[in-house]
Amino acid sequence: MKSFSKREAFAVAWQTFKERPLFIIGLFVITMVVSSSMSSLANHSTGGILMILNLIDFAVQILLGMGMTLILIRVYDNVDTGYRDFFEPIPAFVSYIVATILTTIIISLGFLLLVIPGIVASIALMFVPYLIIDRNMGPIEAIKESVNLSKGHMWNLLILGLFIIAFNIVGALALGIGLIVTIPVSALAVVHVYRWLLSPKDDEGIVVSNSSKVLAVFAIVVVFAAAVVGLSILGQSLSSDAQSRDAIRKSDLVNIQTALQIYKKENGEFPPQLRLLSPHYMAFIPGDPKSNLPYQYVVYGGRVDYQLCTQLETSSEAQGAYCVFGLTQ
Repeated sequence: MKSFSKREAFAVAWQTFKERPLFIIGLFVITMVVSSSMSSLANHSTGGILMILNLIDFAVQILLGMGMTLILIRVYDNVDTGYRDFFEPIPAFVSYIVATILTTIIISLGFLLLVIPGIVASIALMFVPYLIIDRNMGPIEAIKESVNLSKGHMWNLLILGLFIIAFNIVGALALGIGLIVTIPVSALAVVHVYRWLLSPKDDEGIVVSNSSKVLAVFAIVVVFAAAVVGLSILGQSLSSDAQSRDAIRKSDLVNIQTALQIYKKENGEFPPQLRLLSPHYMAFIPGDPKSNLPYQYVVYGGRVDYQLCTQLETSSEAQGAYCVFGLTQ
């Protein structure tokens, strides 16, 4: 069975990109700015606000994905489009979000079954978003159709995915600036393959050789090994960073304790708020090194005692709570 040409996919994608480079780059820049802004807001929030912002962030990411998909399809089809089209797919929001949840569950279960089923599921379901936006299909119908489109082309789609990974690694090596080109071109290449699979042209297709399949398997093993090593290094780094932040938290509490004792000696009681320690007793009041939020300070018994607490990242005792008290000194 003949399949699509990867070379043609990238060639057509590059040509399409060159026709409207500023518009397409702007499309991805807008998406990245909005996404990073929402993530930044969530990272600086706690409690109920954090939960609400995470839900909003999730909804925004879905809407951006929908709008991006529609606009890229229209750019590829050479149909008039603009940034206004970001909002056109909103009526399909529920179908898109249900499909996203279902495909995520299926792929996650696949990866739990020794990775390979997860890779197969990722390839088989890669066209679900396009079918919902382009053909107005429901979640289940889009999943079934995506599986049908990928039948007989799994190896070629796998190799395409590896090419896209390599292509974007090259873009990242160019100080990351190259990604503003490689990511849009990669996305347009996928749109080309999607369009080709909807109307296969066997007389123009290629046959995936056995050597290409062997190389693809080898590449997957290399990528998987690199990912395991990378995650291991990242895990160690994150653990080390968390330990460093916990050490800072404990040191901050000791310094605040010292200032509180001096304040009490001079005033006969502890201050009702930590901010009263600055600038006479402390140059500034330190906050949590990760969130920059103030440490939890509560006074008791007519301000003759206090509780000063923080949340440690590397302690499992009392859910990470770490406190010091005025009467223990």
